[in-house]
Amino acid sequence: MDKEKTIKEITEEVEGASSGFERTNTDLKRKYLIWNIEAFNMIAATVTVNRGSFGTGYPFYVLDKNLRGEIPIIQEQIRYNRQLVKDGEPVQKSIWECKECLRRNYEIMPDLKVVCKPCPNVLDNLKPRKIINRLPDLDMWLVCKDGSVDQAQKELTALLEQYNMRTSDVDPLQSLDDIVKIATELKDEKFPRVFLPIDAHIMEISKIKELIEQVPDELKKAKLEGKKPYLPIRPKSYRKEWQYDDEAYNFIYDYLSAFTAFNFTQGLEDTLQRSRARVVEENTPEELFEFLLKSATPANFRRFQSLELEDIFLKRVSDWEEEAEMKKESKGDEKKTDKEANTFPGAPGENGGR
Repeated sequence: MDKEKTIKEITEEVEGASSGFERTNTDLKRKYLIWNIEAFNMIAATVTVNRGSFGTGYPFYVLDKNLRGEIPIIQEQIRYNRQLVKDGEPVQKSIWECKECLRRNYEIMPDLKVVCKPCPNVLDNLKPRKIINRLPDLDMWLVCKDGSVDQAQKELTALLEQYNMRTSDVDPLQSLDDIVKIATELKDEKFPRVFLPIDAHIMEISKIKELIEQVPDELKKAKLEGKKPYLPIRPKSYRKEWQYDDEAYNFIYDYLSAFTAFNFTQGLEDTLQRSRARVVEENTPEELFEFLLKSATPANFRRFQSLELEDIFLKRVSDWEEEAEMKKESKGDEKKTDKEANTFPGAPGENGGR
């Protein structure tokens, strides 16, 4: 990306890279995605205040808890990428001025939104964050010890830099070059050795535990009142620097669609299993899918109009039901064993008793 690019060139390059990545739904791509996920989890596990990690978004909503499953082509992503090209058509011959601005000013920019959002030189739909939002990345979350967000941030930042893992915001132009390379190599059946951009977040363990515990009651309340279920979650997120975003996420959507835990403490894992057991006991799979759609952003709502993604979601819920049933049976066996251990010949109600 050395020479100047027109709006047409930059939008077509982004569309080609992102859609090319999306259309390559091979087993090699699945292995590549897992390589990225495992790399982050290994890094997260070395943070001294780590209490686990989890993934949300793509590809977690198409894979099971063991990261198995076919990876469908998400048509909404391809439509979204094409829209970028259409947005640029009225000014397609103009130079994309953001490229030179980023090179000249990026080091002193406090945040892409602060400088880019009010800029009158480029249409809002063609500004850097709108461009990089089209690029594939991974949403990964580090759970840390209470009161240790700053410590986790410091250690995680150093580790991500050490292993050349970064967010799109850290170097938007390099991120685009990387995605072009990744998409090309996957299409050519080569395993890329460049990481996808990482959208990294940090949450204290008590806060994520509280949110997980609140989900069943929030769904119950939403059902009674006929409203959208909503639980705000505001992690500290790695953009250009670490920051708390202006708007909270709706945790209900992430919980239902894609929440995939890794290396949770036993207490946190037990909390998650109890929460899911209540969710599937108190709601039908169809009701849960409706909750997912109600809690989704417009873009994610359109994604889940796909019958393929709906089937994957229903399989996810079915797995929760099986896990809850197995847990119930296990508890029943434990009680039975305890009862047998506490009986003896001649005791009242037993053989030989009165």
